[in-house]
Amino acid sequence: MQQFFNSLYTVAIGLLYDRKTPLYGLYKAEIFNATGLYTVLTVLALVVVFYYVFNHFIPALTHLGLYRPIHWLLVLLLVAGLGALLAWQVSIGQGATSDPYMRYFILTNTWIAPLWFVLFSVALKWGSHHARRTPF
Repeated sequence: MQQFFNSLYTVAIGLLYDRKTPLYGLYKAEIFNATGLYTVLTVLALVVVFYYVFNHFIPALTHLGLYRPIHWLLVLLLVAGLGALLAWQVSIGQGATSDPYMRYFILTNTWIAPLWFVLFSVALKWGSHHARRTPF
């Protein structure tokens, strides 16, 4: 799993920023894997909450229409914000300094988290009663 996240973040950041930080070893050893794992678990939890808790188990929320595409988009924006927050918190928690590489890492995770959300949405939406066609 660590190799997957190292490759994913190294390539994604490399598309935006061509320099490596002196703390690149720390990013490869600790930060990429922890951030990737926390991001995937957080996104998976939000997909399950959106498709199954809000739109399946709580009938009162179903009658409010929380299965519409605009609600999915709001959760997608929440996921993007949480992706940035997770990248920042893990980086600071592991001792990384605030430099351009960290900013590009945060930006990269801000884009990767919604991609995970779209992938998990496509994979898990079919069992939802009301939101199986949300967003597409």
